[in-house]
Amino acid sequence: MDCPRCGNELLPNSRHCIECGSELDDKIIRLAEAEKKRKEKSGFSDSSDLLKLSFFSIIYPGLGHAVYLKEFSFGFLFAASFTALLIAANYFVGTFYIDMPLLIAAYLVYSFAPVHAFGIYRVKLNLRDDYAFRSSVFLFRYFVVVFTALIFLGAYSNYQRYFYYVAQVNSAIYEPFFKKGDRVLAETGRKAAYGIKRGDIILFSITRGVYAGNFLYVSGEYFEKVIGLPGERIKISAGEIYINGSRIEKKFHPLNKNAVIALDNAEAANGPGEYFVCVNGVLAGREVTLYAQVAREDVAGKISRIVWPFERRKMIE
Repeated sequence: MDCPRCGNELLPNSRHCIECGSELDDKIIRLAEAEKKRKEKSGFSDSSDLLKLSFFSIIYPGLGHAVYLKEFSFGFLFAASFTALLIAANYFVGTFYIDMPLLIAAYLVYSFAPVHAFGIYRVKLNLRDDYAFRSSVFLFRYFVVVFTALIFLGAYSNYQRYFYYVAQVNSAIYEPFFKKGDRVLAETGRKAAYGIKRGDIILFSITRGVYAGNFLYVSGEYFEKVIGLPGERIKISAGEIYINGSRIEKKFHPLNKNAVIALDNAEAANGPGEYFVCVNGVLAGREVTLYAQVAREDVAGKISRIVWPFERRKMIE
């Protein structure tokens, strides 16, 4: 309890203020107790309001302004800015030099929205900027920043995992289709609707391939054109590829133009749910080409576009 005359904190059960020496009668003590309870109730109300503001703002930036404070202009501004930044980051996904700054800006908008709402709340309700209120705001601001960071990072990680995957071209063997240093984007979010066709460039993982008639154990993720579809018989001979005895067009040949020569006389029969592809790997310190039959469940996605360098950005037909 504080002394009603000088504001100094009183000792428990004391009827005198050690600071100003005032004697406190029963009426003053009752008033001081009532004021203390009012402050405690007000502090609890403030914390409850800050919690609600934080909750709405974390759901989506600007929602706390619009729903709780009825500040529709600010709510629209935060929501529109956040949405526009996310759309722009998605458009430039995979560039790293453009999409990451946009994502950081989106996060700043996301985390600043509840903090801005706290300030409007204080002004609108004409609250005293006392120590208790400042402490509450500091505490809520700390948790809001941490919580929004966790939500944002979690959403971004899952977005990359379930929708997009960026792969780097580390070799010149795919030229002129892909150049060394290109970054390509694989769409991984529609596994049930891939509808894989011959000539599609797929992202896949394998555990073994065939080189010079022998099985080799390999690992990792690769991307290449689909040559043979499930149930087809594939034969490579004299620089041509035959599917079920019929020669296919050059546009369906592997990305690596030397692969057909390297795999001369190779033959394979795809089982149900298997795709015939070429794989470029390293054996005894040199690049070699082998073929593999990729199971449907090992296909992670389809390469849809080149995203970097900026001047080579384009969709892949």
